[in-house]
Amino acid sequence: MSKINTLLLTGVNNHDWKASAPYCAELLEKSGKFAVTLTEDPSQALEFADSLAKYDLLFSDYNGPDWSEAAKANFETMVRGGTGLVILHAADNAFPGWVEYEQMVGLLWRLGTGHGSFHEFPVTIVDRDHPATQGLDDFSQWDELYHRLVHMHDVPYHVLATAYSDPATGGTGNDEPVMVATQYGEGRVFHMVLGHVWPGNPDMRAFESEGFQRGLLQGCEWAARK
Repeated sequence: MSKINTLLLTGVNNHDWKASAPYCAELLEKSGKFAVTLTEDPSQALEFADSLAKYDLLFSDYNGPDWSEAAKANFETMVRGGTGLVILHAADNAFPGWVEYEQMVGLLWRLGTGHGSFHEFPVTIVDRDHPATQGLDDFSQWDELYHRLVHMHDVPYHVLATAYSDPATGGTGNDEPVMVATQYGEGRVFHMVLGHVWPGNPDMRAFESEGFQRGLLQGCEWAARK
């Protein structure tokens, strides 16, 4: 089976993308299933459609300024046409007002969203039959647990895993989604809500649990393989 050609989009984030993006690229490459190109200038990398046909998967670890109109149009065309998309943690904060991107993600960090403290909590797999979570056991995760993600544009979404947002750690008292699947045109979208690492403090515990790594790898493969 051929490797999944992946374009990992990063370069700006309110989180430590210099730690998270190379870590994810290496994780995907080490699995033997992915060939990863990492770009720190997504707007430039997405500018010309002819150079993008080789990619099976887009992986966003980006939360920053808008891309060029050509880059955004090519991004939309790729995902709508069947290129998989993975959204990592704060990438769901990105691009307020870009309706097509918000439709891809479905649940986003918008006004009213928040999180409690960085702490350890259990993750519960709620769909054990989905390819992204099949064979994945419940696991313990050190992370920042987003709560009250905003459901936008009535996009259908499917929650694959949740975590209890404990009021004792600044949470809501609700089960919050931490792995989500959506669809945009022919493109599958896997949203890994977990994956916190602050700039200047590269504590990578959020990326080191076996459950996080397996969920991310399987989610990437599900998004890319049709």
